[in-house]
Amino acid sequence: MSREIRRAKQVRQDIIDIYTYIGLRNPDAAERVLDAIEQSIDRLKDLSGIGSIWGASDPRLSGMRVVPVSPFRNYLIFFRPVANLVQIYRVVHGARNLDRIVDEINFDFE
Repeated sequence: MSREIRRAKQVRQDIIDIYTYIGLRNPDAAERVLDAIEQSIDRLKDLSGIGSIWGASDPRLSGMRVVPVSPFRNYLIFFRPVANLVQIYRVVHGARNLDRIVDEINFDFE
């Protein structure tokens, strides 16, 4: 079942931050990571049950999952399948403080 993708506004900034950070060191690598992020998000339309459940304390995040970006497994996508859509909340590097990142999720979507 193919679902629609809805991105929280934070996702745009997450991706810009990742691209900028990598791009300052290696512009070609930044393009590869960006493409991988977009492809991984697009795959969630049909595979929204993949990944691991993330136990968030906020009930609005019940059922939220996390999946690594393929093949750049250090980057994680936080998302939740809801009815006929997939809500993308954050895309971040796994070395960051993930509990804090989840606590700061904004429910403002594009």
